[in-house]
Amino acid sequence: MQPRFSRLILSTLITLGILIALEIATSAFLPAIGWREHRLAFNVVIILFMALKVTTPLLPWFVMLLQLMHAAFSVEGWALGTLVGILVSLIASYLKEILQFSSAIATMITVQLFQLVWYVSTAAIICLKLGNFEKFGMMFWNAMPGTLLLSLLSPLLFKLLDKVWNTESDVGRSGVEI
Repeated sequence: MQPRFSRLILSTLITLGILIALEIATSAFLPAIGWREHRLAFNVVIILFMALKVTTPLLPWFVMLLQLMHAAFSVEGWALGTLVGILVSLIASYLKEILQFSSAIATMITVQLFQLVWYVSTAAIICLKLGNFEKFGMMFWNAMPGTLLLSLLSPLLFKLLDKVWNTESDVGRSGVEI
């Protein structure tokens, strides 16, 4: 039990370190090159990785922890991101048995589809809270350039996280159980 717990803690800390490094890099470098309108939400891709490849009853807590860390670098609220992250994780957990990550293209398409679900859900919840769906399309379409870039980067990020969580050697398609 102890080796699994220490591996869980170590993998979590490394994942948080990766998220912090990516958040700092995107917060500092993207505005410097003129990309101010859109943010790259690496937290979404990390949560998708965990939902698709790591099987643990602690997943909602990981989602909340990642969202809290992301909120330190963003104006987005952690509560809405946690709610949507858990909803998307539930969908991913039902579908992960049929999903294949055997190629970079398959990973990119899967990540893009789940990001679309994420941003549709986020925009819908915000519009419900506001009681006005007039800005739904604008909120959704503003996220699209970032999602496309993140989908292109997702195979690299998934490979890195596979090493951190040791998912490529533990269990096949269904992920690693912790």
